[in-house]
Order: sequence, then structure tokens, then C-alpha cells
Amino acid sequence: MNGMENKIGRSRFGGVKTIFFAMIAEMDLVVKNLINIFFISRFLGAEGAAAYEVVMPCIMLVSAFVALGYNGVQAVCAKDYGARDFTAFERHKNAGYTWLLIVMAVFTLLLTLFKEPVLDLLGANEGSASLAQLSRDCYLIFLFCFIPQSVFSLAVCFMYLEERRQLLVTNLILYGCILAGNIIVTISGPSMTGYMLMNVIGISAADLYIILSCFIIRRKSSKTAFRAWNMRLSDIRESFFTGLPDFMEYGFVGVLYLVENLYLLSRFSESVVAGVGVFEAIDNLPEVICVGFSFLVTAMLGTRVGKVCGTSSTTNRDAAKKELGETARRITKGGVLGSLFVAAILLLLARPFVGLILSSGDAVATESAVLLTISCAIGFVFYMLNSELVCYYKVVGAYIPAHIVFFAEALLFPLSFKLMLGELFGVTGFCLGSAAGEIAAFLLNLCIVWRTTERFPRRISDFRMDKYLQRLIHNHAKGKVEI
Repeated sequence: MNGMENKIGRSRFGGVKTIFFAMIAEMDLVVKNLINIFFISRFLGAEGAAAYEVVMPCIMLVSAFVALGYNGVQAVCAKDYGARDFTAFERHKNAGYTWLLIVMAVFTLLLTLFKEPVLDLLGANEGSASLAQLSRDCYLIFLFCFIPQSVFSLAVCFMYLEERRQLLVTNLILYGCILAGNIIVTISGPSMTGYMLMNVIGISAADLYIILSCFIIRRKSSKTAFRAWNMRLSDIRESFFTGLPDFMEYGFVGVLYLVENLYLLSRFSESVVAGVGVFEAIDNLPEVICVGFSFLVTAMLGTRVGKVCGTSSTTNRDAAKKELGETARRITKGGVLGSLFVAAILLLLARPFVGLILSSGDAVATESAVLLTISCAIGFVFYMLNSELVCYYKVVGAYIPAHIVFFAEALLFPLSFKLMLGELFGVTGFCLGSAAGEIAAFLLNLCIVWRTTERFPRRISDFRMDKYLQRLIHNHAKGKVEI
């Protein structure tokens, strides 16, 4: 009896550890954004928050390229790892590092050369002179983050597999440097340049640890190590198509932010834009949960799908499919319960959260941020379920459904509802449009699964997307993946 209790206890502890490290592995972009907005809003006021929000579309565009790399490579390498095909794992990993570094170097150069027209496009010059200068300072320093961020984002995906102690240390270095640096900047004299510079220092310090620990000291044994440049298109092809939905999502969100900012500046005021910026800081708290959850879904379901594809025995394959279903059931149950808990916290503490971040006393910015937080709480359960489904679409190669959902959830639905409700009910309607968009996206997911399985989904097995899973099994048996 004691043995069984100990086994259950270890299983629960292992599950908590898995979720904890999944959140750590995936939360860097989110937490850095939270830290940035907190210090900027708190110590540079509403204009600082508005300036950061003006530059956000550009940040999201760069994040789209990073997400294309690390989400695609993570999903493909998770399947390689689950199938114990370490030769393919090394090829895909090295190709991921190579191509992401090249793309980010080119992108950084282009944004540097064309900074003036980009700032005009973002609307940096549509408001006050102070807004324009703060936006420029934020934009110029952030350019130095792009290349080190690409190394960090890929490395933590591989660390999650076997090097979780290094994963924890890497993140402690990152956040420790950024937090300590922001405190120093606040004491010595708050400035946008100073706060943004701490991002560069923090990500560079974390990369230095990764290079020393994984690339040099444990080069032969580390699954994270970048061992060789690999520019073969065949080795990045599947990762590209797998990560493309994430790229499109970030790109769609960047377009959404751009249109939102221009709409709010022309229709309402800078204060509402500042309120959106403050909400983005609060939204990063549930976003940490969601991105960690998405990482967990991709890693766990990816390895289970790899097991399904990696066995030729019908009995073993049926057992692997059963394990896939049980894992999906546990993940979904945990995601729903966790998201309900987070939603309750957001509803209860919306106003205190806003007061903690924004100290300028701008009533319009405050009310906008509170309404956006309430809207986030209303739609959060649907957001988590939508994220789980899209992660699974990518794992099994259902790229067209993934693209459809990303476009609808990240751009079409939120933009349509926000603009429509904004014109009908003003700022209140605009703020509540995001919740309506998430609900509409979940209904779209149900319709996609319904059409694929030819019956309305009622059980977890209905969401398995057997059509795509069977194609994946067939392609794996032939030794190739068709896109």
C-alpha cells in the first residue's frame, strides 16, 4: 500500500515538475514583456506605456520569425526524440539554429536601415513629441535583442528534454539580470533606453551561459549543443511548415496591434493606447500559463505521436494511440481547471493589478486596462482550449486547419469584434471584443474537427484527427514526410 502511495505521489510530483519546466522553457518572451511594461508604465507613465505599445507591432513581427524557428523545430525534434531517431534529431536541430540565426541577422539589418519609415508606419509620429522620442528609443535598443533571442529560444526547447537544471539556471540568469538592471536604472534615473538596454544585457548573459555549458563544456553529451552549420533545405522544410502557423499568428497579432493603435489614436486618444499597454503587462501573467501549457502540449503530444508513428506492430500502435488519448485527456482537464482559476483571479483583481502597474492617475487609461482585463478573463478558458487544439494540429501536420484558426483567432475575429463593438459602444465595446473573438475561434475549432471526423466531437478520440495521423504514420513508414 505504501509503495502504491509513493508511486502516486511521485507521479503527481513529476507532473507538477513537467508543467513547471514547460512554463520556464516557453515563457521568456512573455515575462520579459511583463517586466518591460511594468517598469516603463510605473516610472515613465502613460506616455511610456503608449510608446512601448506603439513599437509592439514591430516586436511581434520579429517574434513571428523567432516563433517560426523554435516552434517548428521543437515539434519536429520532439517527434524525432519520441521515435528515438537521434540522427534526424541532430539534423533538424542544427538546421534550426543555422537558419534562424541567418534570418534574424538579415531582419535586424533591414530594420536598422529602414528605421525611419518603419517608425512612421507604426504611428510613432502621430502623437506628441515625447511619444515619438520614447518610441524611437525603444525601437533602436530592441534591435540588439533579436539575434541573441533566437539562440535562447531554440536552446531552451532542447534543454527541456534532458537538461532541466541548465534550463532553470539559464532563466534565473536572464530574469535576474533584467530585474536587477531595471532596478538600477530606476534608482539612477528612469529612461526608455536604460530599460530596453537591460533586455540586451540579460539575454546576452543567458546566451553566454548556454554557449559555455552546452556548446563547449558538454558539447558531446548535450542535446542542446549546436554542433555544425546545416543549410540543407530538406532538413528545415518540415520545421518551416510546422512553425509557419506560429509565424502567421505572431504576424497577424502584429497587424492587429498596428491597426488597433492607429484606430485608437484617431478615434479615441493616447490614453486608451496606454491602457492597452498596461493591460498587456497584466495579460502576460495568464499568457505565461498559456505558453507553458502550449509547450507542454507540443512536447508531450509530440512524443506520443512519435511513438505512434515509430512502431510497426498493430498491438503496440493501438497501445500508443491509447496513451496519446489518455495524455490528451489529462492535459485538457488540467488546462480547463487551471484556466478557470486564472480567470477568477483576473476578475477579482483587475483593478488592483492596474493600480499596481500604472501610477500616473490617468482615468481613461485605467478604465481601459480594467475592461480589457475583464475581457481577457471571460475568454481565457476558450483561449487555452484553442491553443491546445492548434498545437496538436501542428504536431500531426494539419497545417491548413492550423493556419485557418491562427488567422481567425489572431486577426479576423478580434479585429472585427473590437472595431464593430467599438463603433457601437465606444471604448467598452472595443475592450470586450477580444472575449467575443476567442469564443468565436473555439466554435470554429469545433467546426473544423466536425468536418474532419464527419461527426460532432463528443470524446477526446474525436479530436485525434485520424485522417492526418494516418498520413503521418504512412509517411514515416516510407521514411519521409510530405507537406
